Amino acid sequence: MKQFILCLQLAFLLLIGQGHAQQKLYKISYQFADPETGTDTASSEFIKILAGNNEALMQAFITKDQMRIESLLFGKSIQISNIHEGSSFLLDEINKTYTATELATGKLIETAVNEGDNYAYSGDFEISLVPDQKKIIAGITCEKATFNLTGSQDPQTEITVWYAPKLPKLYWGTYDYLEKVPGAALYIGSAGLGIQATKVEEITFDKSLFEIPADYEEGEPIEEAVDSTLNDHLSWYQDSNTAYFGVQDSLENKLTPAKYTAIYSYVGDYAIVTDAAQMFGLIDIHGKEVIPCQYESLSLETEGGPVVYMRDLKYGLLDTNGKILLQAKYDFISVPSPEYALFTEGEHTGIMDQKGAVLLPAKYETISDYRDNLALILVNQSYQLINKTGHNQLKTDYEFLSFAGERLLLAFNDNKYGYIDYTGKVVVPFKLQNAQAFENGLALVTEDLENFYYIDAKGKFIKKYEE
Repeated sequence: MKQFILCLQLAFLLLIGQGHAQQKLYKISYQFADPETGTDTASSEFIKILAGNNEALMQAFITKDQMRIESLLFGKSIQISNIHEGSSFLLDEINKTYTATELATGKLIETAVNEGDNYAYSGDFEISLVPDQKKIIAGITCEKATFNLTGSQDPQTEITVWYAPKLPKLYWGTYDYLEKVPGAALYIGSAGLGIQATKVEEITFDKSLFEIPADYEEGEPIEEAVDSTLNDHLSWYQDSNTAYFGVQDSLENKLTPAKYTAIYSYVGDYAIVTDAAQMFGLIDIHGKEVIPCQYESLSLETEGGPVVYMRDLKYGLLDTNGKILLQAKYDFISVPSPEYALFTEGEHTGIMDQKGAVLLPAKYETISDYRDNLALILVNQSYQLINKTGHNQLKTDYEFLSFAGERLLLAFNDNKYGYIDYTGKVVVPFKLQNAQAFENGLALVTEDLENFYYIDAKGKFIKKYEE
């Protein structure tokens, strides 16, 4: 096949050269931005400072058949790809070397916010096109697409993409799922942080952008180490004949046979597994299968919490012995805390305890957190504190609220942070540039982002922060 392609290249060299001159070449510059508004967010400030506020974080050069991606975030890295030939190379400008790689390698993505939870490969995400929604990005009309795990409606794992159908496809490295998008992605975002095109321009075709420089030498391929760790003492092993996985201890004693197609990291004393039929089960710290592989999906987010299971595309709760605590009747369930679970009915969310008893009905679009029998909800981009009757306990809506411990809330208003109690009374005035939750009775705060100090729950200065 390669010889045939080479013959074609030789036979039509002149035609290809003329075709290059006629190809449209687009240069796209990207910067971090908020997924919904396209404006800067507090969560992206640290990254922006590292990258330089006036410089692009990434640049892409694309034609119908070729791509060049220059990542500028932590030093410059370059990947050039020929889609038609299926070839791709990483260029090292410092050492003047090139290394063959895959067009798109994919990556392992954490599918829940807590450490040790489930993982999935980015290539397994399914695309949903939303062509009736339009958005202008960098002067280009874009359409919307979303990605998520099969059957999942979890906003924590959903990826939003705004793409330009009139531009060539753009996918590379760990963004393998973008190959499914019918155009160039001008925005990619998930869980509150996104990267967005700031400038799109058509430039004169320059074939050297997609070629390995003549003075570069071939480098050694980089082999990424595979992390087999399941917890501090256990890891997985793989049968070289069947490619199935099992669990072993630190002395390589086999606790289970190699019979699983996947073993996820332990959450406390339990780990989720899948069998050859892609059905989900649960094993304990000794490798014993405490829940047989019989469910369409299982999720264990919190140590000591229940297991979320799916049956017939509905979600319910199990204990870690497989006993049904709640029949599968909800559109989605998530257990972000040992104290409560979120459940979804249609487009609205409510709160239940870990046995399935409803604490707040499903009538809220976004529930941020739940503590002390109170829920923080988001309504029209402002926060409210809701009690069990659904009444907002605060007289004023805030731009940001979070539970801060000591029965206080960290609040953000008029570009400053302060602390309020559950009735809305201001305990620490809104004069802080940054502030944290209380830990062991103290919170770290700053008024100028240069001098940091600790305060107690009454706002009293305790001591300066020393690095």
